[in-house]
Amino acid sequence: MDELDIRILKLLEENGRLSHEEIGKLLHISRPSVHQRVGKLEKSGVIKGYRGIVDWSKLDQKIKVMISVKVVSQGFKEAAEQIIRIQIPGVSIIECQRLAGEWCMLLKVRVTSPEELTLLLDEILRIPDIKETSTTFILSTIYEDGLKGV
Repeated sequence: MDELDIRILKLLEENGRLSHEEIGKLLHISRPSVHQRVGKLEKSGVIKGYRGIVDWSKLDQKIKVMISVKVVSQGFKEAAEQIIRIQIPGVSIIECQRLAGEWCMLLKVRVTSPEELTLLLDEILRIPDIKETSTTFILSTIYEDGLKGV
């Protein structure tokens, strides 16, 4: 991987819908060269995929929270699998991260109302290996998914 590959990756990270032709024009290289490089990056797993960035507030999921979770260490994998399978209308678990430190797991969640959040927390706390949770409400987002002021 060279500097040109890095520049291609940065462009795709900012806008995954850029065509190979557009990338070529921005970097002053040919479309076939971009196609070949992107293909290699995809094949090697550097580019894992492409996705849309959703404006969740347009879906009425305007409340965003981070939920820290303490888990009995032997049951971490099972607890995480149970959490990400929870299905509650109005609730989207966006991320689930494993942590080192006092808390074992961090969930990024969007909900339509405090009532849905309560339902989610109740479901999480029903999982046998969960010891404790702590919820932090996010007031505003400064930088997310490579975008400022999301």
